[in-house]
Amino acid sequence: MWEDAPYCWVVTCKSHLYHIPRNFVYRHKIPLAETDAVASRPPVERPFRVRCDSCGKEYVYEPSEVLRIEKELPDGFEPHPLFREEQA
Repeated sequence: MWEDAPYCWVVTCKSHLYHIPRNFVYRHKIPLAETDAVASRPPVERPFRVRCDSCGKEYVYEPSEVLRIEKELPDGFEPHPLFREEQA
């Protein structure tokens, strides 16, 4: 069922030249935190930095660039500091 599906907050990596040769259609999504299908976006009010888990490049993202997608988080995943539950 859909309510059992894993969801997470992500941003799309801005290092397109690194990721295009691997799959030019797919945009690499960097997981930020676990969520569910109906939760509101966390109250992030300022730009923040994220390092890509694949290419290692770091970019600044606007709160409006945070997306929710259905995706399984990797084992040992650590949420981005702005998205940790104790911050909410």
